[in-house]
Amino acid sequence: MAPLTAAERNELLALSRSAALREDLRSIAHERVVDFDAYIAFATSVARLSNHARRPFRPIRGSNFKL
Repeated sequence: MAPLTAAERNELLALSRSAALREDLRSIAHERVVDFDAYIAFATSVARLSNHARRPFRPIRGSNFKL
């Protein structure tokens, strides 16, 4: 991932000082209701933004799997 530019760093610092944003994030954290499908959609979007190459698919082999 490329390093942040000065403008990006300043924008993140300004957001970190935002009381309204912190209050919004606190209210979300207190709700504790997680929609699994929404979380997967969010995680997929973040993975696309990270611009990492996917790992090659490797089938799982074996016959004795335990949790």
